[in-house]
Amino acid sequence: MEYAQVKCLKDLGYKRRIRDERVAAGFVSPFGLQARQWKLALEDALWTLERQWEAAIAEVRDRLYRNGGLTPKERDYAFWLLDKFGDRPRDWRKIEAIFRDEDLAGKKTELEPAGRKKIRHGLKRLFRRVLGKRPRVRKARSFVVDQQMYRVFMVGNRQYVAVMGLSPGKRIVIPLAGIHKLRGNLRVVLLPDEQAVEIHMSREPKTYPAGEEEAGIDLGVTEVLTDDSGKKYRPEYGQALQEMSDHVLDKGRKRQKLWALYRKNRERDPGKARRIRRHNLGLVKQHKRHRRYRAWCENEINRAFRAFFRERRPRVIAYEDLSHLRGKARNKGLSRKVSQWQRQAIRGRLEYLCHVYSITDPGPVNAAYTSQTCPCPGCGWVDGKNRNGDSFRCQKCGYEGDADHVAAANVKGRLRDQEITKYTPHKEVKRILLKRYWENHA
Repeated sequence: MEYAQVKCLKDLGYKRRIRDERVAAGFVSPFGLQARQWKLALEDALWTLERQWEAAIAEVRDRLYRNGGLTPKERDYAFWLLDKFGDRPRDWRKIEAIFRDEDLAGKKTELEPAGRKKIRHGLKRLFRRVLGKRPRVRKARSFVVDQQMYRVFMVGNRQYVAVMGLSPGKRIVIPLAGIHKLRGNLRVVLLPDEQAVEIHMSREPKTYPAGEEEAGIDLGVTEVLTDDSGKKYRPEYGQALQEMSDHVLDKGRKRQKLWALYRKNRERDPGKARRIRRHNLGLVKQHKRHRRYRAWCENEINRAFRAFFRERRPRVIAYEDLSHLRGKARNKGLSRKVSQWQRQAIRGRLEYLCHVYSITDPGPVNAAYTSQTCPCPGCGWVDGKNRNGDSFRCQKCGYEGDADHVAAANVKGRLRDQEITKYTPHKEVKRILLKRYWENHA
């Protein structure tokens, strides 16, 4: 980073050396700031660990909800260990008790000691499956600085930020693209692949008042989403996914042939094998192309959600649970399209824009059979034959429509459904829907 700084300054014509940037506040010594830098790094690491554990706890809670083999007393004790009550900070002693096998019980716990031990052992096994291994902080390319650890200045028409480094009394000067109002804590992010440095600053976004209506959306792979009014948002998203999937498939096949040729020549012609490995099996261009496709898809996701929230301005939004898209889909092509990063991008945009537009998020709903159930109030027949690709035609009443529109309307209806919850098994969902149909047509 220091080499890039000197090279940039020489290119700009500044041949004089940048003097060592001293401490911004004169009454604070450089050694005191180094201690502050260590404290910020420690706080950042602890915050990252806490987020990892909160995500693991949420996953364990979901698995407990789906577990129908627990008694009410066992379930109450398990959730007492995992729950965080109100706005108070989490009592981490309960989580420690699970791993240390310490017998903790609340005032209202009715479970016997043997039953509590059984639940703690079961939760410990669940945590091990979810975590795989104990979480570690993996932020090797970024660090946080506060206002006393950096200084912003101008040289000509270019803005610079001088960030405190590990050497006492010396700072690393980073040229910025454009002129910005930097304040508060900053995160310095190193991007080795792009040979660049980014400065991230946190700030509160502008918020808007919520509307009055409720809305339901169905997420897809040919467009980002379809709402309960039938409007489809950003069909260009399907083009981006298809192009990315075709590229991954084509390049994967070609690389497999090159790998086979490399393995064949390792003993026969080591020089040729070395050249194949060096010039034909690199990852730099592949990673660059993948980043370009991901940026394209993420832009379409952002545009679709912003257009939806601006036009509909709902008060409450119903959306499907994205966790069912894990693992293998119906075919390998669809599996490539519904990958992990895509779900994270959708979830992140949805959470952020719900905050911006002051929307109440009740959490995902159960989307089982939403695209196979007739949305007509007097019908409600559920059958796999109702849907044929993107078209829907009820086998009982003859209602016809778009399958994604039908799914979005049914997802919206699940908001007020007391029988079908997020954790209701799909077989039970179908039984409930058929029961309702026969009761209405008795």
